[in-house]
Amino acid sequence: MKASLNWLFLREKPTLALLAVEELDPAYAALVSKRIDSTFPYTSIILSQFEEQGLIRARPEGRVRYLELTSRGKKVTNGLKSLIDTLGAPGVHQRKAERLRELIGSNKNVSELGLGPLRREVAKLKSLGDEELKRTADELDLIIQAAIQK
Repeated sequence: MKASLNWLFLREKPTLALLAVEELDPAYAALVSKRIDSTFPYTSIILSQFEEQGLIRARPEGRVRYLELTSRGKKVTNGLKSLIDTLGAPGVHQRKAERLRELIGSNKNVSELGLGPLRREVAKLKSLGDEELKRTADELDLIIQAAIQK
């Protein structure tokens, strides 16, 4: 029985597999399998379903079948990335920023906290693309920079 696309993308390995096909250059089944930490037979089943659904195409060269996304596959990967970003931020990352704010605010001598690791964490938060999170990270960075200059 063929799985619907909805069911296919509600599971972790298929989602990771499609994203791996996009990220790997070149992409082929064994490499995708290794990337997503899955067995080769299971990965092959997933990739066959993708091909049946028109998400990827295989291009045989000798004994290797190279995989590439179709235009439909690219739309799906963009949607998956968007979903992953939405699920991961800002909630989780905003909570992390608030914990950093509490840590910095509760410590009278900020310079004793280990400013290098703090600045790296703040830089990661800035790079996530969420504007509110970036503003919060900028505020934290100013506090850390002021402590460095003391």
